Amino acid sequence: MKQGETNMATKVNKVSKYVVPALIAGIMLTASGCSGGGGEQGKSGGGATAEGGSQPVKRSEPVELVIHTNNGGTPESFDANYGNRIRQKFPDYKITYIQSKAGSTLQDLLATGQRVDILFQTDSYYFELAQGSKLEFDMTDLAKKHGVDLNAFEPRIIEGLKASGGGKLYALPVSNMIQVMYYNKSIFDKFGVPYPKDGMNWDEVQELGKKLDREDGGVSYIGFTASPAHILGNNQYSIPYVDAKTDKPTFLDSTWNKLFETYLLTPGKTEGYQKFVTGKKKLPYRLEFTDTPMLGMFVFNSSFPFSIPNINDINWDLVALPTFKEKPKVGSQSMPVVFGMTSMAKDKDEAMEVIKYLGSEEFQMPEAKKGNMPVLTSAAVRKAFAQDTPFKDKNWGALYYNEIAPSVPKNPYLLSVEKVLTPYVQQVIEGKKDVNTALREAQEQAEKTIADAKLKNK
Repeated sequence: MKQGETNMATKVNKVSKYVVPALIAGIMLTASGCSGGGGEQGKSGGGATAEGGSQPVKRSEPVELVIHTNNGGTPESFDANYGNRIRQKFPDYKITYIQSKAGSTLQDLLATGQRVDILFQTDSYYFELAQGSKLEFDMTDLAKKHGVDLNAFEPRIIEGLKASGGGKLYALPVSNMIQVMYYNKSIFDKFGVPYPKDGMNWDEVQELGKKLDREDGGVSYIGFTASPAHILGNNQYSIPYVDAKTDKPTFLDSTWNKLFETYLLTPGKTEGYQKFVTGKKKLPYRLEFTDTPMLGMFVFNSSFPFSIPNINDINWDLVALPTFKEKPKVGSQSMPVVFGMTSMAKDKDEAMEVIKYLGSEEFQMPEAKKGNMPVLTSAAVRKAFAQDTPFKDKNWGALYYNEIAPSVPKNPYLLSVEKVLTPYVQQVIEGKKDVNTALREAQEQAEKTIADAKLKNK
């Protein structure tokens, strides 16, 4: 192993105890991401358990719950994030996690007759996984039977899951992510520019970014950028890539022009940004914020600091996502990690108990302390966020400053259509296409992608 690789491995080991479970399959760093109180275990109203909720029932025959996701995560990562605590809570259950890899993808498992009881993923991937395999199961009645208090969860998340399920409850959230804005204090200090603050609108941030866009000491500094897939996919106007009712792409809607202009095009017009894009043939991203610090502000997922081993190589903090003037206090949509039982689950009551536990205060409180954004609404768990991490003194109130925007209904074509759109972003910023042409071409290509997918699935 090279010296640099050794140093990176050491840093990764130091930060690994804080890694957010939502970082499945590297989703956080690729272009495509609420709290509960600390009540005593067993008390009514604790976490997501309503008074009179059922308890696990001992059975004469063994209970095995088979859990799967398509993120490729190792058994070790599953155990560290979920498995060990599930087994501790339910010692009579056999918890089997099957890693997704060649020969053991979900389709491979189903082809060999392997039962899968529980699936998990971020919500967009979950619905593609479950609906694409026709394994979705409405947990509404079981959740009620087992005393799951849906009112204890962040309401926007539950609303979004029900919207994606056509009113049915196919999954429950376990952790959450939203979009926030990080900033490098040292760059602001270097140029005597005041730090950003919670409650700024996009016009104010764009003006702030211009003050940082300059060349100094041979370094071309860039004021602002955002992860295109994450900011567009979780946009504040809650416009989906695909209309879930018609299965038609929405890129001809004028809202996309506004989103492109605000999130990407206006910041991309500055001299430093243009110099970077034309020279590097890519957009500035995470490495320009942490490794070669030249980026003043960066919009990305709320779990970002807990996944990057060298984040403290820079002097950073965060603020709430800037808002549109006509939508004050409306932040991004959420990106929850969700667990849901399948229609083929053998022991559905036991599966429901496990899923209920993952959404309970008992599970959520220590996870919040590690930096996993909780899915419950209690002030106690929100206050506990990141308190067992090196970042406990950061401005975590930014996570809750804005309201979460309504989630768009997810469907099996969403992620494929997202892959169609994202390459057009750089083409527009480089001036190779105007935004209207790019969106029109994206619309045409996305329509073909959906038609091909439907034909393939017939």
